[in-house]
Amino acid sequence: MAYLQPTTLTCPTCQFSAQIKVVVGIGPGSNRGDIPYERYKSAPPFTEGENGQLLCLHDGTVVWTNTAARKAPE
Repeated sequence: MAYLQPTTLTCPTCQFSAQIKVVVGIGPGSNRGDIPYERYKSAPPFTEGENGQLLCLHDGTVVWTNTAARKAPE
């Protein structure tokens, strides 16, 4: 697990913009070349939606969705 530099998210509807902290990592059974997961560390000032989504606090537009780790293509 590692923290990336803060990421700026901008709502495509209302242009509200703020930074979030992102964590990346891979699971214990991972192999060289596997694609790591990306998750937000804390939601504010955005609100949390379902399935790892962050929503704009002004209009509810999805501005981030967590991504799962994936195995490297063979």
